[in-house]
Amino acid sequence: MNPINLLPWSFRGINPFLNTYGDKFLFGNVAKTKPITTNPDAKTEVHSAVPHRYIYAYLVAIKSLLQYHADLSIVVHDDGSLKQADKDLLAFHLPGCRVIDRLSADAAFEKLNNPFLSKVRNSYTSYIKLFDTTYSSKSERVIIIDTDTLFLKRPDAIIDWIENGGKPWYHLAPKGQMKGKDKAPKSSNKTSSDKVAPEKDHIQTLIMKNLDDINATLNKNYQIEQGFCSGFIGYDSSTIEMDELNELFSLLYKKFDDKIFKWGSEQTTHGLLLCSKGAEALPIDDYFVFTQKNADLAKDATFVHFVGENRFHRLIYPNLAKSLIQSLR
Repeated sequence: MNPINLLPWSFRGINPFLNTYGDKFLFGNVAKTKPITTNPDAKTEVHSAVPHRYIYAYLVAIKSLLQYHADLSIVVHDDGSLKQADKDLLAFHLPGCRVIDRLSADAAFEKLNNPFLSKVRNSYTSYIKLFDTTYSSKSERVIIIDTDTLFLKRPDAIIDWIENGGKPWYHLAPKGQMKGKDKAPKSSNKTSSDKVAPEKDHIQTLIMKNLDDINATLNKNYQIEQGFCSGFIGYDSSTIEMDELNELFSLLYKKFDDKIFKWGSEQTTHGLLLCSKGAEALPIDDYFVFTQKNADLAKDATFVHFVGENRFHRLIYPNLAKSLIQSLR
């Protein structure tokens, strides 16, 4: 046994340590920036599932967008860990934003009287992005954005869509390994929520192998683009409806049992729903997922998503965030 495995995950390297404890240290200066007033009546809502440990990273992410276009309704979904101080911080920095408390959200979802979907929703935190956005949206259009993202330039295409609408869209992860060497990453540096199931068991693999049967059974044309990432997506609020979610998940549960409760399920189902309805991928060189291979290009991108085990590679993410925070003051 590797002795490092005896340590708690958060102490097994710089990335897990910063993921667990680094938020305020790395991004806390965003609290010194000016508030940006939002519009609760805007035609487009921006939804995010936000935990306490990424509250400052989220403020950097959302302000990096709002600096270019503030006519947006901002909706924060508490994952259950937000403290009152976090909610006060959000209210101060994002006047007009809507913070949906987890307990209130749970109670509202129970009123849908669908115990099965409640079970699915409660099985994995990322499902908040799918289910809670679907039932709580009050606008014409929806954007979902993760906390570990930055806008480094004005996103002209996104702002045009915000103002005028259009086809649904998403951003892509690059093909192949995301680390510098083409070697499978070691699983010992991941939490249970970050672990990728073996390829043969991963829900996306299972769905893709059974997609023809799923489509035939449901009379649908579900599909998903390789590399689809749900960390930054946009669509009309009518695109995803609870009835379709119930139908889809009922079949997936029948076929794959509790595998639909595991890592990757929300992203895969989001991909099926959007790609089958004409969603288009954003240019991968301009709106991209950060990896060790494209790290040197990050500073030139419009939008960067700093995912998983690559998040703090060479500290590029916090350094770009630092510059952005300075520009917001």
